[in-house]
Amino acid sequence: MHESEGEEARGPHLPDAVDRLPWLAWVFVLLGLGYLIWFVRSPNVVPNPTAADMVVAILRVIPTVSAILLPAALLARHPDAASRLRTVLLGTVLFAAVQGLLILSEPLQPAFESLTPASEELPFVVPLSATYSAFVGFVTALGLALVALGLSQARRFEDVSGVVVSLFVPVASVLATVGGVLAVSRLDLGDTPMSPPLAIYLASLVVVEIAQVAIWAYFAAVVTRGWRAGEEPTMGWALGVLAAGLVIAALGLVYVNGFLVDLNELSDGDNDTFVTIYGYVVATAYALGHIFLLSAFAAGLPELDEVEDDEDDEFVESDTSDDRGSVLDEDGWPVVADPRR
Repeated sequence: MHESEGEEARGPHLPDAVDRLPWLAWVFVLLGLGYLIWFVRSPNVVPNPTAADMVVAILRVIPTVSAILLPAALLARHPDAASRLRTVLLGTVLFAAVQGLLILSEPLQPAFESLTPASEELPFVVPLSATYSAFVGFVTALGLALVALGLSQARRFEDVSGVVVSLFVPVASVLATVGGVLAVSRLDLGDTPMSPPLAIYLASLVVVEIAQVAIWAYFAAVVTRGWRAGEEPTMGWALGVLAAGLVIAALGLVYVNGFLVDLNELSDGDNDTFVTIYGYVVATAYALGHIFLLSAFAAGLPELDEVEDDEDDEFVESDTSDDRGSVLDEDGWPVVADPRR
C-alpha cells in the first residue's frame, strides 16, 4: 500500500511512541519494583525518618533503580534490540545485574567469613569477600564497556575532528591511578605490617577503581563524539554526555575527599558539617548521572536506520519483465516464444 499524501514517510528507526513493552522489558520493570519493596522493608531504613533520612534514602535508591531499568528503557524504544543492538542490550543487562550482586553481598558475608576466614596477618581482609567485590567491579566495567562499544557501532556519521575527546580515557586513567594510590596510602592499617598479600590486596583495590573510571571515560568519549557528530537523537546523546560527566565527577570527588577533609581541619572548620555537605554533593552527582543515563535511553538512544521490507526486496530481485510485460532473459533481452511449441 502507498502512503497517503498527508502521511509523512517514516524516518530512521526511532519509535514515536511506546505502544507496549516486550516481555524482557517487563522483567526488569518488575525487578526494579521488587528492589523498591525490598529496600523499604530492609532493616537499614529508619522507622521514623527525618527529612534528611528521606533524602539519603532517595539518593541511595535512584542509582540502583535507574541501572535496573536500563534494559527496559532500551527495549521500550527499540523492541528489536535483541537482534540489532545486541552489544548494547547485553551491556545494559550486565549493568543491571550488578545491582543484584551488590544486594547479595550482604547476606553472603557470613558464608564468605566461614569459608575463607581472615588471617592473623590480615584480620580485616576476608579473601572470598574481597574476590567477590573485585568480581562485581569487573562486571560493572564490562557492562558499561559493552554499552559504549555498542553505541559506537550504532553510529552513522563520521567524527568531528578534535583532540580533547581522545584524551578522555588516558587522562582519566592517570588521574584515577594517582588518586587511588594516594587514597590507599592514607588508609589506617594500624599495626599491620606491609606484606605481599596486603600489597596485592591494596593493588587490586586500585586496579578495580582505575578500570571503572577508565570505562566511564570511554563511555564519555563515545557519547561526546556522537553528540558532536550530530547523531540522532540529539537529546539522547547529550543526556549521555551529562550522565558520564556527573558520574566521573562523583568518582573524582570520592578520591579527593580525604584531602579536602584535612584542609578543612587545618582551617579550623566544622569537620562534621563539611563531611555531611560533601557527601550530599557526591551522592547527588552520582544519582543525577544515573538518571540522565536512563533518560538517554528513554529518549531513543541510539537511532537506527529503518529496516527495508524483505518482501519488496525479493520482488525487485525476481522481477524479470520489462514495462510491456515481456519476459527478459539474463542479458535483459525479450524472450521470444518458440512458434513450434
